Amino acid sequence: MIDVSEALAHLHDPPVAWSEGLAVEIAGSLAGSVGGTVDWDADADEEWLSVLVRGARVAMVSPTLPLVVADEGVARDVRVLAPVGTVITVPSFDASVMRCDIAVLGRVFGEEDKFRELRMDTFSANELWFATV
Repeated sequence: MIDVSEALAHLHDPPVAWSEGLAVEIAGSLAGSVGGTVDWDADADEEWLSVLVRGARVAMVSPTLPLVVADEGVARDVRVLAPVGTVITVPSFDASVMRCDIAVLGRVFGEEDKFRELRMDTFSANELWFATV
């Protein structure tokens, strides 16, 4: 089980230079390095830039938070492309291997209520994506 509470609670410790432009650059470079594409609707205020390979999400990059969630198959590339920020590595986006305190999710992403559907003791990266979009 990957407890992401601590990592999320300390996203800005120490403060890092992060911007939407950097997130777009990281996602685009990662997509290029793994033969994927970037899916993101900035006009809809989507919370994540998704990197897709053959239609499956292999990474998601936050445009507002110094945070990347990545499949372990691309995590090495992410760490090279995103030397600042927090990288959470998961075995796959469908694996229910993460856990987090709901209060931490609420502070980081806003509105605890949108996380009531998640099982806090075990959820996947895709479930986090759906809860935050």
